[in-house]
Amino acid sequence: MAHQRSTTATSRTPGSGRAGRRPAASGAVVPAIGCGAAGRVAPLQGELTLSFLNRLAARYHLTTRDLLAAVTDVGGLQNLTGMLYPDSEIHLNAQARARVAMLCRVPPRVLERALPAWRREEPCGKYGADPVGRLMRGEEAVAAWGPACPACAAARTGRRVPARRYLAPEERVCARHWYWLLYLPHTSGLPVPLGRCPEVIEAHRRHIQLLRRMPAGAQAFDVARAVTGAWWEQPWPGEERLWPARLEATRPDGADPNWWKVAARDLITYPETVAVAWVLASRRWQRQTVAQACGHLPYRLGEMPALLAELADQLGRPWLALRLATVTHGPLFTWAHSCVRTRTAPAPAAQKALWAVHSAHRPRPLSDLLPHAPAADGTPPVPRPARRLRGHSLQAERAFAQGLAHARAYYKEHGHLAVPKEDTLASYPLGQWLANTRARHTRMPAHQAAALTALYPWWNAPWSTLWQRTWHQARTHYQAHGPLKSARGFPTTSYNLGEWLYLQCTRYPTLHPEQQRLLAAIGIDREEAAAARPRRRNLKAGAEEALAHARAYTAEHGHLTQVSATTVHHGYPLGRWLAGQRSQQQRRVLSPERQQALNAIDPWWCPTWNLKWQRSYHRARDTAAGQPLHPDTGFSDLADSLVGRWLRRQCSTYDELHDEQQRLLAEIGITTEVARTALEHARTAPKAPAAAPAPGTEDKTSQARRAADPATPTGPRRARRAAEPKRPREPRSRLGHRPDLRPGFETALAHARAWHAEHGHLAAPRDTLHDGYPLGMWLFSQRNRAKQRARAGMPPSPHLTELAAIDPWWNPPWDTVWQRNYYRALNHIKAGELFDPVARIPAPSTVLGSWITRACLQYHQLHPDQQHLLNAISITAQTAAQWPPSPRPRPHAEALTHARTWASEHGHLCPPIKTVHDGFPLGEWLNRQRELAKKRSSPSPTQRALATIDPWWNPPWPIPWQRAYHHAHTHPRHPTARHWLQNQRRGWLLLHPDQQHLLTTAGLVAT
Repeated sequence: MAHQRSTTATSRTPGSGRAGRRPAASGAVVPAIGCGAAGRVAPLQGELTLSFLNRLAARYHLTTRDLLAAVTDVGGLQNLTGMLYPDSEIHLNAQARARVAMLCRVPPRVLERALPAWRREEPCGKYGADPVGRLMRGEEAVAAWGPACPACAAARTGRRVPARRYLAPEERVCARHWYWLLYLPHTSGLPVPLGRCPEVIEAHRRHIQLLRRMPAGAQAFDVARAVTGAWWEQPWPGEERLWPARLEATRPDGADPNWWKVAARDLITYPETVAVAWVLASRRWQRQTVAQACGHLPYRLGEMPALLAELADQLGRPWLALRLATVTHGPLFTWAHSCVRTRTAPAPAAQKALWAVHSAHRPRPLSDLLPHAPAADGTPPVPRPARRLRGHSLQAERAFAQGLAHARAYYKEHGHLAVPKEDTLASYPLGQWLANTRARHTRMPAHQAAALTALYPWWNAPWSTLWQRTWHQARTHYQAHGPLKSARGFPTTSYNLGEWLYLQCTRYPTLHPEQQRLLAAIGIDREEAAAARPRRRNLKAGAEEALAHARAYTAEHGHLTQVSATTVHHGYPLGRWLAGQRSQQQRRVLSPERQQALNAIDPWWCPTWNLKWQRSYHRARDTAAGQPLHPDTGFSDLADSLVGRWLRRQCSTYDELHDEQQRLLAEIGITTEVARTALEHARTAPKAPAAAPAPGTEDKTSQARRAADPATPTGPRRARRAAEPKRPREPRSRLGHRPDLRPGFETALAHARAWHAEHGHLAAPRDTLHDGYPLGMWLFSQRNRAKQRARAGMPPSPHLTELAAIDPWWNPPWDTVWQRNYYRALNHIKAGELFDPVARIPAPSTVLGSWITRACLQYHQLHPDQQHLLNAISITAQTAAQWPPSPRPRPHAEALTHARTWASEHGHLCPPIKTVHDGFPLGEWLNRQRELAKKRSSPSPTQRALATIDPWWNPPWPIPWQRAYHHAHTHPRHPTARHWLQNQRRGWLLLHPDQQHLLTTAGLVAT
């Protein structure tokens, strides 16, 4: 059945219909080919494979269909897929290529060098693995091509037969015969004479120079082509004269002007594309673009006037700079944005991002723009439906339309689109959608960016949305109350808004130019910013407001004790303010006037005891108000059982209370006699068991029973246990292990034996894990239990003898850290390393040497058993006596020596915290000295010595800044240093004066 099918490739030409499938006419073709009348047919360099086959068929006086049938014939069937069009390309497998090489009489290696698509693909056919051909077409499937120059092709082949070649952008012009080799979909291309356009020939010469001189010339041309393509699609201004004249000069006779305007896009814009590419590829203009941005990401192209002026001059269009100044989107803006963002870094990734052209900015394919050809009967062509750009699906367009609708609703309500990222509108995450859209704003299609810009021009400002929202608040205040009066500290605004406005004034020179323009719209220009004064909060008025809220709170609740740090009274943060006053009172820095005012409101607003006690006291006072207390019943008659419990606790600790606490308790009736009575009742009151409650009544009666008698057991389980007679306990030995715990002890003991066999001791750290078992924590708990029994005067547990049998010093009376260091020294000696305490080997700067030093200096203060252990490693009383007697050298002398050495090598004393210099932890020691310096009112001798070595060893600003300064001073051209210096220039006014002095004297920042 499969051999009965007959399929052929069909040919489609303008005005012809699709032919039906028929068997391949190989029987008629092969004899004609076999006669050899055609001779040798050589390919053109860079020619399309199908174009070469067209010329080969013409030499054999065959049609292309017949030649393809012969090349792909498999048992009388044509093993060819795809449709044959004038702009198609073909891929052949090895068997088909062998047949073509035989027909044209050209070696396969020559064909492979000349035809770029000769071995690009190995297609699969329908009828086995014999000769196969696959036809393809379209700008996305076939590389850029165009017609070969007719004169050049005739000179190369000896015949005037049309041919098609793969063409790079610089190969579109034949400078010898003045042709533009125009690609036209659905045709074999069109050579356009350039006799009336010498500027195209000159642009081609400059294009070749661009590729030779500029490493990024090819990438710059791609970006420039996207730029001129975007200008081409926009309505041409009235000042444009060059493009219309060039269109008319190159239009073929009889061609429709509208059709030619679409088809000749690349030809007409070619001189401008080359000129723009020269500007973009220039390193000078890249640096100039970055310099004009002043460290800010651009908002519009008008922020780089020099670049726009250069483009207008190179293109011969003086009016272009003014039109480009308002552009906020498009390929040219994206290039400028990427240029500033990457700061023209030489890294390959940065350069790749600089020359990337997103699909939304690429010119539309001509196949999408050219109208259909007119019908044979003269019917006008049917308009081609608009196709979406690649990468922008219908689903993405619908999602954008949904987000835009919500953005319109938000703008209608708030007047801006500075939406916080976490905000939603009608359950739609509008803030997140806008944040995602801003992140890809340089890759958006033009119509989407235009829709958002028309709704709100500042939707994608290069500063934070918080700044934009606060500016809108300032503008609303400006419209409602008039000028902001910066010289008077913005008196009409709220405190937060006034502080924000003053901060913008102090940072005015470093703000984005568009931010300065927005501030000028509310009356803050450069002169107003220079004259601005800080917003001074009226501390007296603020204190009076806080005291007024404190009085109101006391009037409602009777005291201020209940105020916590989170308490808010009628919108005022009373708790936070009162917490600050309590902190000042405890540090004894609160002013007497403020203290007197608060004492007048509540004498116990900040008691010397815990606030929790004071709150419980007020609760007890409110509960016991108007009724006598009965200490002989344990205050069980009070309605609040918690109050009764608290009063019993106060009575039990009455003698330990403060005199003022006793006086407060006396005000509610708790005197010394009452406290003793309650204490006596607690000692003598019988704990009578209560009957089990009826089912279902536990929850209802538990609170009443608890209030009546706190000693009464509550809950069914406790009541049942109280009612049952106590069971006699079986005698159990306190000295041994419980039988159910013995297996666990044996497991731990096995791990202890294995650890001892590996390390020679059981002085394991607490976090030690042995084969996943927490051996260190288990040994720590065993030591603790042994010490508890020793303190209680109890004999040691028998099971501990098993640990002592493994390591006699498993639980020494000294610190286990000392014991671990001892074993470290013992292992050092067993390994054959040098060990001589008298000669200071190991060196005292090492961890082991430091322990030996301490052991020798403190030898006579150690435990006798410690001395015995030291004697085993040659540290005796005679050895310890040879160490320098008191007074010993200064403890920081060695550290200062390391500090001087480090400073002489690196020029400063700001090493990283983990720096170790010749075995000494210099970084940690300096960090500890800085912490100690913060706690001292005057520098110590060691700190004065450090200041002599490096005056900025402990600066008043964060130490990472000082390290970054030294790195920038040493490596000013490093990318990280340059980025850091640029940040310092931006925040210059916020730096410490000494920081500014360091930067200017080192020449890192120009004054």
